[in-house]
Amino acid sequence: MYDNGMDRLWDISQQIAARRKRLGLSLSQLARRVNTSPATLSRYENGWSRFEISTLRKLATALDCDLVVNLQPRPRWVEQPTAENVVQQVGRLFQDQELDIVHLEECPLWVVEQVLEHGSLGDIRILTAYYGRERLLSLAAEANFASNRTRVFWQQVLEREGVACTKKSSRKEASSFSKSSNL
Repeated sequence: MYDNGMDRLWDISQQIAARRKRLGLSLSQLARRVNTSPATLSRYENGWSRFEISTLRKLATALDCDLVVNLQPRPRWVEQPTAENVVQQVGRLFQDQELDIVHLEECPLWVVEQVLEHGSLGDIRILTAYYGRERLLSLAAEANFASNRTRVFWQQVLEREGVACTKKSSRKEASSFSKSSNL
């Protein structure tokens, strides 16, 4: 899943690089000031997403900046999104068959499986707003996931939510079917 928060991390990386260059510092010079390696600074400047607050504080000081961490609530749907809104946002995830409005009610499990397997956090949020939290979780509990990684992730989410997962990975089901048919 892709979270658009990565854009904000890239912005931090660009700010560090721009400020360092504006001050005329090399990676090595800044690394000495921050007491870290030039390789670490290079990662920070090139989109690294595992910033350490202590290193960012040192960087801010060395670059004569204030470090400001700002948590902003994500926008929520004020009212239930329309079927058109949902299709417009998640339609790109459906390769084999074009997603249509009727699929949202006639084939909700198929829609949820595709979005949980291939979608972004925003895609999951719009489905949650459309179907409701409880219905989305119950559909996720019934889902057959192609990816073991996705299956394990959603099993953990469902476990934390107190919802029993009722399905296994479709890849595992397929392999057990093919073994039994070879007998």
